[in-house]
Amino acid sequence: MHGYHQGQTGAPASDTISHVSDPATVPNAAVAPEHTLVIEDGVIPRRLRRPLDLARLVVAILVAAGVVGLAYIATETAAGLDTDIETGARLLPSFIVLALNVVGGIGTLGLPIAAAVSLILRGRPRQLFDALVALLVAIVFLAFLTWALTSLDAPRLLAALAGSTSTQSVATAPILGGLVAFATVARLLSRRPWNVLTVIVIGSLIVVTTLSSGIALAGVGFSLAVGWGVGLTTRYVAGTPTTRPSGLEVAEALTRGGYPVTLLRARESTSRGRRYEATTRSGDQLMVTVLDRDLEGAGLANAIWTGMRLRDDTTTGAFNMRRWLDHSALVAFAAQAAGAPEPRLLLASEVGPDSALLAYESIPGTRFAELDDVTDTDLEQAWRAVRTLHENQISHRSLTAAHLLRAEDGTVWLIGGETGSIAAGDVAQRIDLAELLVTLAMLAGVERAIVTGRTVLGVATLARALPALQPVALSQVTRRAVRKRKDLLVALRDALAEIRPDAKAEQIQFERVRPRTLVMIVVGSIAGYLLLTQLAQIDLVTLVTTMSWGWALVGLVLTVLTYIAAAWSLSGFVPETLPLHRTVLAQLAGSFATLVSPPTIGSIAINVRFLQKSGLHPVLAGASVGVAQVMAFVFHIVLLFAFGIAAGTQSDHTFDPPQWVVIGVVALAVLALALLAVPAIRRLILERVRPTLREVIPRLVTVVQRPIKLLEGVGGILLLNAAFIGVLYASVVAFGGSLSIAVVAVVYLAGATLGQAAPTPGGLGAVEAALAAGLTAGGLDGGIAVSAVLLFRLLTFWLPTLPGYWSFNWLTRKGLL
Repeated sequence: MHGYHQGQTGAPASDTISHVSDPATVPNAAVAPEHTLVIEDGVIPRRLRRPLDLARLVVAILVAAGVVGLAYIATETAAGLDTDIETGARLLPSFIVLALNVVGGIGTLGLPIAAAVSLILRGRPRQLFDALVALLVAIVFLAFLTWALTSLDAPRLLAALAGSTSTQSVATAPILGGLVAFATVARLLSRRPWNVLTVIVIGSLIVVTTLSSGIALAGVGFSLAVGWGVGLTTRYVAGTPTTRPSGLEVAEALTRGGYPVTLLRARESTSRGRRYEATTRSGDQLMVTVLDRDLEGAGLANAIWTGMRLRDDTTTGAFNMRRWLDHSALVAFAAQAAGAPEPRLLLASEVGPDSALLAYESIPGTRFAELDDVTDTDLEQAWRAVRTLHENQISHRSLTAAHLLRAEDGTVWLIGGETGSIAAGDVAQRIDLAELLVTLAMLAGVERAIVTGRTVLGVATLARALPALQPVALSQVTRRAVRKRKDLLVALRDALAEIRPDAKAEQIQFERVRPRTLVMIVVGSIAGYLLLTQLAQIDLVTLVTTMSWGWALVGLVLTVLTYIAAAWSLSGFVPETLPLHRTVLAQLAGSFATLVSPPTIGSIAINVRFLQKSGLHPVLAGASVGVAQVMAFVFHIVLLFAFGIAAGTQSDHTFDPPQWVVIGVVALAVLALALLAVPAIRRLILERVRPTLREVIPRLVTVVQRPIKLLEGVGGILLLNAAFIGVLYASVVAFGGSLSIAVVAVVYLAGATLGQAAPTPGGLGAVEAALAAGLTAGGLDGGIAVSAVLLFRLLTFWLPTLPGYWSFNWLTRKGLL
């Protein structure tokens, strides 16, 4: 046992320590000075679910999926590896093979029996029951999978796991998986000498199974992963006996560290352990945090996500108890050396092999979250406390109202500093300033928070918080509070901008990876896989040689026409005069921006920026682009319905639309009505649409008063859609396909609508899939449909990126973007 502490030690260790599990049984807190009274109720459960087991279960699932996926994709490589292993196994001496068979055979029964006897002797019949349940579930599950694989028509998957496609093949090893599940629940690998015996038995069983059962190596690996996963699932669902030390042991550790206590009262459970209030013999108050090893991994998913998403996440991880102990102690001692108003760390000590404690001095007072009135003096002291930390390059990273404390003497203290870091950089300090500003603004109002911060820090230092006023930079507690006051961050940004209007705007990217980026990666990967699958079915040489170059040239000319039409569709809704050639170049630059952004978003940003640089006020520029987008959407839907009717009209003028069109229209109508029936969705739509209409309608009224401009804008929209339809039609004809122009128009308009919703750059993957499926449903051969779509996307998406890149750079150099 070791510990380190500060200050004077108390009296000798107490002679007697008594334990009370229910505070109601204690008539009063007065006890004899030679006794220690421990009060704890509910902070130590008898069984618990370990977060680390859940994290390991995720790993087991990924391993199982990875083994199956790798064996399925690389079937020949896996088969060759199995052959090499079998060849090498034949070279083993016969006595080694015999020994492995004996060890594996005896161990299959002997290991569970011996482990069961050990668990009973140790008084753990519940753990034995759970282990036997896991053994049974794993065997039944793997046996069912073997039956399912041999019964279903999945020869490639069966060959990947079993090594052959015979119905008599064995795809899994139920006994092996069951033994792994038993060992996992019984925790045989965590105790000696059971860990050595378990490894020997399971290793021997793996070799024997591979040599004698006719199962592929992938099947063995899959069985091991499934057995491990079943064991972890059983362990997590049923819970495991706690190894946490009791309050008595905590009191003894405090006494050995030089702080004998007369009262130890449990206060709360935390994500990392427990928190106690202690009274020493000298009458001092301590706040004791106990870290428990069986809670390792709590918050791991959130820590990984935060570390991936936030660029400057300097806080420690949540995986290791010892690492968190060292980090907390280091930050506390650094804050103490800096003279910051944080509770002193008096003792850090182990409490048995599975826990440790941190004992801080207790500051009696009231947290800001519980105060009825926060004075300007309180606010200024909070700013001074953070200023002291930052002057010594220490961050706090959790400046919520619950971590600001007004002591009984009126001083303000910072608590919860273990989430902070030393040698904090500029970004971490900006985040601290932003979070404290948000917290104080919620408590006392924006004006008082700004004024007190300016008084203590000065304008320049306080303004450093401006770029960090983003939800992603705030702690989880503050983010939840800000969601209820959506105007708060905007008000704070405006207030900071007003106190320093001449300051240069700073843009700091706090997010390393955005959720949208992850979605784009996943969707793009799926789309790429689907596209490669389609390409694998096409002979590119034949494709190029059989394509009609004349129709391909027609498609190229129509593609050029789309950019002129797009320029008209924008300039027609701008009352001011715009040079046509520059507007066309802006549309080309938008095609380049679309390569790295979802559909429409990149082109909208380019157009707004282009109009601003052309002399329009930012509000008018946004309104003009908004009018153009709204009108484009309206005419897009009108054309979709018009061509849908035309596609269903026969030569004898009877209306008989294709079945897939009817089903699609009805499904969209039903979905729209169902969504509109939900009040929350109606409110959301109104919240999104109302601000746009307020900007768009006045601008639209201005344009309507100039018929020539309106005709230019509407004509550009119609010409734009007609040109894209013509490109797709030319692409179909270029490969010998034959479809009516109305059907092609419906396919393009519907595919473009679906593509706008895709989060991938330019709708990559979604547009190809929608157009190919639509052309095929319209009666075109599947191979021709895929070829036509690839040519269409080559002409309208990929080729324009080269002149688009040049246009983007040229407009930027000229100051037009």
